[in-house]
Amino acid sequence: MTFPQWVLAVGNGTVPAASLDNRAVITPTNETVSRINASVLSCIPEETKTYYSTDSLCTESTDDSELENLYPVEFLNSLVFNGMPEHELSLKLYTPIMLLRNIDPPAGMCNGTRLMVVHLGTNAIKGIILTGTYEGTVVAIPRIALNFSEHKWPFTMKRRQFPVRLCYAMTINKSQGQTLDRAGVFLPKPVFSHGQLYVAISRVRSAAGLRFLIHNDSSLPTNCTKNVVYTELYSELIFQGNSEGFFFNSRLHISSPSLPYIFSYHYLYSRTWT
Repeated sequence: MTFPQWVLAVGNGTVPAASLDNRAVITPTNETVSRINASVLSCIPEETKTYYSTDSLCTESTDDSELENLYPVEFLNSLVFNGMPEHELSLKLYTPIMLLRNIDPPAGMCNGTRLMVVHLGTNAIKGIILTGTYEGTVVAIPRIALNFSEHKWPFTMKRRQFPVRLCYAMTINKSQGQTLDRAGVFLPKPVFSHGQLYVAISRVRSAAGLRFLIHNDSSLPTNCTKNVVYTELYSELIFQGNSEGFFFNSRLHISSPSLPYIFSYHYLYSRTWT
């Protein structure tokens, strides 16, 4: 069964939805994550419910009254900050979501917690926690007000929204702390910061659960990608695969003996999700 077929089977109720707790697509950027999540969501035969945020400028950050005229609500709606829920949040029943904020840590509702949506209300979303000590617990997620700022904007923005996002796919950075049985690492472009490739491939329990799809700015898949490490290190990674599986040839040169020991494991993607 391919991954799209499996997704449809979950939506039709022919595969236990609980199996979503240990599968995900991992990719470097939020833009790619949003595109994958929207594509998979469109395949689920459930009614879509869309929640829109209420955005405004924080009064304590507004030194000039003209800021509200310079940055209207429509512009604030279009802004996306790291770790911020989007203005337009579309969800369906039985889809996986991830918390973006600590809501109630003693009850297992922490930043990065993955849940399965079981109820989409007007003022609250109910979900089942998929992993960890509180696995199987049903919790309610309220709308909350979140403040965000970025150095290129002369204001702090307040967004009132459910602090969640779909997580069929997640960024490599957001996947830290997750343990998965199966992960598909999609690299439309090479990783761009130190250790990202290592973080991505270390999310799974075994090599059998890891698949790569590497494009590297090309429309055609390839079997080679860059690994970004400290600038003091020189690392050349050559990936070669065959129908039986994969192997790797790696050369790592440490130019400074004072640097900490750094290691990586590298695997090749498979053609199908099984």
